[in-house]
Amino acid sequence: MAKQTRVVMCTATGEEHGLINTLTNSVLFDDFKSMEPKYAEECRKKKKEDARLVKVKYINSRGRHERLSKAYCRYAGDPIQQWHLIPGYVYELPYGFVQEVNGIENIQRSGLVSQNGEPLKRDESPLSNDVKADPLHQLVPAEFF
Repeated sequence: MAKQTRVVMCTATGEEHGLINTLTNSVLFDDFKSMEPKYAEECRKKKKEDARLVKVKYINSRGRHERLSKAYCRYAGDPIQQWHLIPGYVYELPYGFVQEVNGIENIQRSGLVSQNGEPLKRDESPLSNDVKADPLHQLVPAEFF
């Protein structure tokens, strides 16, 4: 098996981003042997789909100064990948990672008067119910399929 080389992405200031590190997983992949055959086949297809690489652009709702540093390991036996994303850059990421990041919900809780020093309502009264806020991290398609 040929050894894969990793190209390190760096900004002009020397900040590494993209796939920073890959660690070996000590848990062995059992090929879903403990599952019923019909579910095991579905999981194999899902695992293959989650491993597919897609080109996406990282967007952070707070601006270009915030970063997303996240470890990713979806299934037993998969390597542990450490990712560092900078807003505005295009990355080639596993589809499962994209789903994980886009699935994070940002919720403003009821009873809070302010968040980050900004009033939640004009009259600065607390929210009566939980409100789903705009997502902080988004990975959007960078090319059309």
